[in-house]
Amino acid sequence: MAISPERLPPHLRSDLERLSQVQEMLNNVVLRRQQYEIQLKEIESAINELNAAPDDVVVFKSVGNILVKTTKKKALEELQEAKETIELHIKTLQRQESLLRKQLDDLRKKVQKELSEIRGEGGA
Repeated sequence: MAISPERLPPHLRSDLERLSQVQEMLNNVVLRRQQYEIQLKEIESAINELNAAPDDVVVFKSVGNILVKTTKKKALEELQEAKETIELHIKTLQRQESLLRKQLDDLRKKVQKELSEIRGEGGA
């Protein structure tokens, strides 16, 4: 039996809206984490390629719309810094994701319990 939104108590409508907001926030965090993980793989690949290259290899880095010559050592240092920064972002997003998943789970349980009570299934 479906319950029309108008028949729901205001606090339950508010919880349902919050549930939707938390789900959207979670989706955004997951997407951002995935984007950082892709960047991390690209950086790790570049580091591996540079490590395999001879020390006197000619290296260019992209700066805006141009390529600038740099040294292998300098390129590796910059890539390592970028890698560490991205790893920090990923850890932060993983923590946020975990907290949002818990919050989402708690909200779902609360809403399901309240809906069961409204339907008369929750023990009167």
